[in-house]
Amino acid sequence: MNKSLLITRPDHDLVTKYLCVWSGDIVTLAHRKGFVVYDLKGKKANRRQFESYFSAHHPVLLFLNGHGNSRSITGHNNESLVEQTSDLQGTIVYARSCDAGLILGMQLVNMGTRSFIGYRRKFFCGYSPEKITKPHQDPIARLFLEPSNLILSTLIKHHTAEEAHRRSKDAMYKNFRRMVSSTASYEERYAARWLWSNINCQVLLGDPQAKTA
Repeated sequence: MNKSLLITRPDHDLVTKYLCVWSGDIVTLAHRKGFVVYDLKGKKANRRQFESYFSAHHPVLLFLNGHGNSRSITGHNNESLVEQTSDLQGTIVYARSCDAGLILGMQLVNMGTRSFIGYRRKFFCGYSPEKITKPHQDPIARLFLEPSNLILSTLIKHHTAEEAHRRSKDAMYKNFRRMVSSTASYEERYAARWLWSNINCQVLLGDPQAKTA
């Protein structure tokens, strides 16, 4: 099997900047595990380059970071990269994007995508305003983005899509319990509602047994 990862990580606004920075951990891990990584970072996350790289390399894993809706996922400056007619056949997809699991994910599966993990409502990422220039040091963002990164790290280690989905949700729930505990900070308690939404709207579509090896 083609052991490669294609990742899109635009960074043109605050939300995408956070996703971009935290996705760097996945790039590092994938290299360490022997994957060929095609990293469309910043302005490179445009439609022309995305379609060119996907067509040329047919990655086994596709990690999409960016804004979206129920029918499309975007890249740099919100240019549409993946739509209802996109052919992502043979790929396992994780879309860290709002609403893509509502309609788009199943349409991609129907067209041959092996598995799709995404969100049927908005994907929330809490953050600390004093840390916006250092996203990787943001303790609130960590509660959201470490569990979502678990999806890719689990798949990179050749576990199934079902296992990746479960581990991510378990980690979110563990963080949620901490965020509503008596020892939680005000920021943590305030952000807990958003993490609860992520737990409940993360979906796995397609083949739950799909894996990268």
